[in-house]
Amino acid sequence: MNIPARFLRLWRIAHPGHGPLARSMDRLEGLILVFAVLIAMAGLPFAAAAGSAVFAAGKERSAAETAVRHRAEAMLLEAGAPVAIAVRSGATADTTPVKARWTLHDGSLRVGKVPATRGTPAGARVPVWLDDAGQPVEAPLTRSAAAIRGFGAGAGLWGAVLIFSWLVYRVSRFFLDRARIDRWQREWETVSRRWSHS
Repeated sequence: MNIPARFLRLWRIAHPGHGPLARSMDRLEGLILVFAVLIAMAGLPFAAAAGSAVFAAGKERSAAETAVRHRAEAMLLEAGAPVAIAVRSGATADTTPVKARWTLHDGSLRVGKVPATRGTPAGARVPVWLDDAGQPVEAPLTRSAAAIRGFGAGAGLWGAVLIFSWLVYRVSRFFLDRARIDRWQREWETVSRRWSHS
């Protein structure tokens, strides 16, 4: 079924008309379809607002983390863990904690564990993020990552609203179809009795 035909069919469901072939259940189904579409449309601004809120919170977090974290280089004092492949999943974590040494802004040396890619040899230099105390921390959240999170939150929420409105319509239609079949069955039994007595 092409898209114009699909929209035409939905229009006929939503607007069955007032002719003798349009039953009360058809009109009820049309109202439920309109209600489901309105739910989906009403959910869009709420989803956009939720996505914007998540993005704004992410931007604040990004700015706060960027202000107290800085990038440095650490020299590995031992080789990274050997490359390994899991039997079931076919992959393992790309990085593992490895003993390393790095220099702070005041020239003092620190030794500790930093994440290093598997198979990295001892003596290699790896980038690390340090906090104000000179301890390794995760990289700060970037604005692009915050934007992706915001978009994902908004799209996910609107997707949930769409699924909910679709389920409302489909479940309602299921029960309406059963009621139609029962009504047709009763009408057929009435007509068949009349035919059998004629």
